[in-house]
Amino acid sequence: MKGKMSRLQRAKQFMPFAALKGFETLLAAVARPKEMRVELSEDQLEELNRTIQSLVEGDFVRVLYYTGHCYTELLGVIEAIGRPAHSLSIEGVAIAYKDIKEINLYD
Repeated sequence: MKGKMSRLQRAKQFMPFAALKGFETLLAAVARPKEMRVELSEDQLEELNRTIQSLVEGDFVRVLYYTGHCYTELLGVIEAIGRPAHSLSIEGVAIAYKDIKEINLYD
Protein backbone atom coordinates (compact mmCIF):
# COMPACT_ATOMS: atom_id res chain seq x y z
CA MET A 1 0.00 0.00 0.00
CA LYS A 2 2.93 2.30 -0.56
CA GLY A 3 1.13 4.29 -3.29
CA LYS A 4 -2.08 4.89 -1.30
CA MET A 5 -2.55 8.12 0.65
CA SER A 6 -4.48 8.34 3.88
CA ARG A 7 -7.46 10.67 3.97
CA LEU A 8 -5.46 13.07 6.17
CA GLN A 9 -2.54 13.19 3.74
CA ARG A 10 -4.95 13.74 0.87
CA ALA A 11 -6.73 16.57 2.71
CA LYS A 12 -3.40 18.27 3.47
CA GLN A 13 -2.80 18.61 -0.27
CA PHE A 14 -5.74 20.96 -0.53
CA MET A 15 -4.97 23.11 2.52
CA PRO A 16 -4.02 26.75 1.81
CA PHE A 17 -0.41 27.29 0.90
CA ALA A 18 1.44 28.42 4.07
CA ALA A 19 3.59 30.98 2.21
CA LEU A 20 0.45 32.98 1.48
CA LYS A 21 -0.44 33.32 5.15
CA GLY A 22 -1.40 36.94 5.74
CA PHE A 23 -1.81 37.58 2.02
CA GLU A 24 -5.59 37.97 2.38
CA THR A 25 -5.07 40.51 5.17
CA LEU A 26 -2.65 42.45 2.98
CA LEU A 27 -5.10 42.43 0.09
CA ALA A 28 -7.89 43.68 2.33
CA ALA A 29 -5.70 46.54 3.58
CA VAL A 30 -4.75 47.57 0.04
CA ALA A 31 -8.35 47.30 -1.13
CA ARG A 32 -9.54 49.75 1.55
CA PRO A 33 -9.87 53.29 0.24
CA LYS A 34 -7.09 55.65 1.32
CA GLU A 35 -7.97 57.63 4.42
CA MET A 36 -7.20 61.33 4.10
CA ARG A 37 -4.97 63.11 6.64
CA VAL A 38 -6.91 65.31 9.08
CA GLU A 39 -5.78 68.91 9.43
CA LEU A 40 -5.67 69.86 13.11
CA SER A 41 -6.88 73.25 14.33
CA GLU A 42 -4.46 75.71 15.98
CA ASP A 43 -5.84 74.77 19.42
CA GLN A 44 -5.45 71.04 18.72
CA LEU A 45 -1.86 71.61 17.51
CA GLU A 46 -0.99 73.63 20.63
CA GLU A 47 -2.41 70.94 22.93
CA LEU A 48 -0.60 68.20 20.99
CA ASN A 49 2.70 70.13 21.15
CA ARG A 50 2.32 70.66 24.92
CA THR A 51 1.70 66.94 25.41
CA ILE A 52 4.68 65.95 23.23
CA GLN A 53 6.99 68.37 25.07
CA SER A 54 5.99 66.82 28.42
CA LEU A 55 6.84 63.25 27.35
CA VAL A 56 9.92 61.39 28.55
CA GLU A 57 11.41 58.07 27.53
CA GLY A 58 9.71 55.23 29.41
CA ASP A 59 6.25 56.86 29.36
CA PHE A 60 3.38 54.55 28.40
CA VAL A 61 1.26 56.18 25.71
CA ARG A 62 -1.54 55.65 23.23
CA VAL A 63 -0.86 57.38 19.92
CA LEU A 64 -3.08 57.76 16.87
CA TYR A 65 -0.91 58.52 13.84
CA TYR A 66 -1.10 58.70 10.04
CA THR A 67 0.80 56.04 8.09
CA GLY A 68 0.41 57.65 4.68
CA HIS A 69 -2.60 55.44 3.93
CA CYS A 70 -4.68 55.44 7.10
CA TYR A 71 -4.70 56.24 10.82
CA THR A 72 -3.27 53.59 13.13
CA GLU A 73 -3.42 53.29 16.90
CA LEU A 74 -0.40 52.14 18.89
CA LEU A 75 -0.08 51.55 22.63
CA GLY A 76 3.35 51.19 24.12
CA VAL A 77 6.37 52.57 25.87
CA ILE A 78 8.32 55.48 24.39
CA GLU A 79 11.78 54.11 23.66
CA ALA A 80 13.31 57.28 22.24
CA ILE A 81 12.40 60.90 21.70
CA GLY A 82 14.17 62.60 18.80
CA ARG A 83 13.54 66.25 19.57
CA PRO A 84 15.80 67.55 16.77
CA ALA A 85 14.32 64.96 14.38
CA HIS A 86 10.76 65.66 15.61
CA SER A 87 9.94 61.98 16.09
CA LEU A 88 9.12 59.36 18.72
CA SER A 89 10.05 55.71 18.78
CA ILE A 90 7.36 53.54 20.37
CA GLU A 91 7.71 49.75 20.45
CA GLY A 92 10.21 49.92 17.56
CA VAL A 93 7.97 52.15 15.41
CA ALA A 94 9.33 55.60 14.48
CA ILE A 95 6.55 58.20 14.31
CA ALA A 96 7.07 61.76 13.07
CA TYR A 97 5.41 64.45 15.17
CA LYS A 98 3.66 65.75 12.02
CA ASP A 99 1.89 62.37 11.63
CA ILE A 100 0.45 62.34 15.17
CA LYS A 101 -3.25 63.13 15.47
CA GLU A 102 -3.66 62.23 19.16
CA ILE A 103 -1.37 61.15 21.96
CA ASN A 104 -2.46 60.19 25.47
CA LEU A 105 -0.17 59.56 28.41
CA TYR A 106 -1.04 56.76 30.85
CA ASP A 107 0.33 56.57 34.39
